[in-house]
Amino acid sequence: MDTDAYRILKLEQSLFHTPYMHNVSFLDQIIDVDFMEIGKSGKIFTKDNIIASLLQETEDRRITMYNYTCTPLDEKIFKVHYITLDGMDQILRTSIWKKENNAYVIVFHQASRMKEKTQLKETETCMHRSVLSDWMKHTEDS
Repeated sequence: MDTDAYRILKLEQSLFHTPYMHNVSFLDQIIDVDFMEIGKSGKIFTKDNIIASLLQETEDRRITMYNYTCTPLDEKIFKVHYITLDGMDQILRTSIWKKENNAYVIVFHQASRMKEKTQLKETETCMHRSVLSDWMKHTEDS
């Protein structure tokens, strides 16, 4: 996995863990001001909605990622796809990330129920404390 794909994977996975979900400064920096999410319900969420929702979480979200891919659309824009499970349903998740000053910002996310099942390959878990420390180091360098 290339460096951009790996860093974005770590950021996606960070949003499942309370130390990151409860760090408003971290969330403010990695979620674009014009961020939009279309949830699996079809409801639209903004940056403020998402941050408020993440702050309400009381424990890590137990989410396993499958079939992660990260495709560069150009040198600064990346399209991410992965699948999660909601009971027996497979949920295709799509994110768009942009790279600014060697940091990554999520600008769009959509979750869609898949009509047809696909074969799942679990994505490595690369979450550890380094996401927050990497982010803090970057913000200090900026």
